[in-house]
Amino acid sequence: MAEQKNNQTPVGADFQEIWEMAGKYAYPEQGNDEAAWNKLQAKISQSHLTVEKKSIFSQRWAVAAAVAAIITGSVAIMMNISGSHTTEAILAATGAGEVKEITLTDGSVIRLNANSKLTVAADFNSDNRHIELEGQAHFEVSRNEKLPFSVNSNHLNVTVLGTGFTVTDYPQETPAVEVSHGKVRVEADKKQITLTKNMVARLSNGELKSSVQSPSCTWVDGKLVFSNASLSEISTIFKNRYGKGLVLKNSTDKNRLFSGSFTDGTPPQAMVETIEKALTLKLGLE
Repeated sequence: MAEQKNNQTPVGADFQEIWEMAGKYAYPEQGNDEAAWNKLQAKISQSHLTVEKKSIFSQRWAVAAAVAAIITGSVAIMMNISGSHTTEAILAATGAGEVKEITLTDGSVIRLNANSKLTVAADFNSDNRHIELEGQAHFEVSRNEKLPFSVNSNHLNVTVLGTGFTVTDYPQETPAVEVSHGKVRVEADKKQITLTKNMVARLSNGELKSSVQSPSCTWVDGKLVFSNASLSEISTIFKNRYGKGLVLKNSTDKNRLFSGSFTDGTPPQAMVETIEKALTLKLGLE
């Protein structure tokens, strides 16, 4: 704790210096002071912030945003030092069609699928290994018997020691946990299930059930795999991951089944074209 307290002065000093520099920064109509901008940019970078130099309006907002971020960060740091709060920081977020791979401080590796978000506790790998998930992610967890790894989503709580598994909890999709190796405990609605290799648990109509893996859609090894998935299911999956669902020309087409796989990074339109050829029908995206 003594070491943390000694860090309070530098945080305040950095903030004061950047604040003063921001106040002195000359916007283009006041003068093209490139050196002043570069100096301010360098100081901001030391505080783990990035500000891109754009138009005059962008510059003004960038400086203001940087100073505001430093204020927020300084307050958060001081609150942590005083022990009055345990903050949570967003570790990663993905947009439509985007996939990220994250390595945590304990060595665990997470592959975060599109339109998803991870939140990690400030004391991760110290007092806990707790993760909050929105969307879908695959976890390869480093074993630590003294500190179990847990994942909470909107509907599911998952606890492991060291294993590989995927959690899916998107809107309008059945919440599920699929285990590729190891052992996982899944909890939902006060019910608990233990899964081992090649098992899946699904929460449907408030009931948690396990079975051998045979889902219509899986996401594994960087591939989105459909196995006799209906176009209705595929449309929901597309909406969650890419922000657009399938446009069906005939309502009866929603029950048509498709099997196939697509690697991460395949454009949604290319997937649609493949499905169209396989089923000899016309589709769209919106």
